[in-house]
Amino acid sequence: MAKQMKHQQFQCCYKNWVAQQQLDLDELLQTLTNYPTDVDYLQLITKKIVSHFENYNNSRAELAKHDGPSFLAPSWGSTFENSFLWIGGCRPALMIRLVYALCGSHLNTHLEEFLEGVRHGNIGEISSLQLKRIDELHAKTIKEEDKLSSYMATLQANCRTE
Repeated sequence: MAKQMKHQQFQCCYKNWVAQQQLDLDELLQTLTNYPTDVDYLQLITKKIVSHFENYNNSRAELAKHDGPSFLAPSWGSTFENSFLWIGGCRPALMIRLVYALCGSHLNTHLEEFLEGVRHGNIGEISSLQLKRIDELHAKTIKEEDKLSSYMATLQANCRTE
């Protein structure tokens, strides 16, 4: 139930952002039509648009504290939008790498102890078996991503030759 509510909050945030983008675009086009040579006014409008983008990202970052995966891979995005995320490097393995990075300073100093099961703690209090499973999942995820990327490259190469 709580996860559904967070998802709805992300979706609402996104819809508000899309609506704001439309308003910003309309204002920018109107400004370009009415004041095409007023550089100061154009800069003011541009700064306002950048501020809206910053606000959107700050809102998403705040929501991500409760639902991180939705920040990186929004389920409400279209296939087209999600393909841009993929091309930009936002892939499932990224989330696993982020976990490693966030916990890395603690993990790196005691990695061998974690892997041997001698040390337990601070990497989210996960066990060595859990860490091993995360590593296996990471490897499997990268393998699947590579297969998909290879398939996409083949499709792209075929499109060029036709």
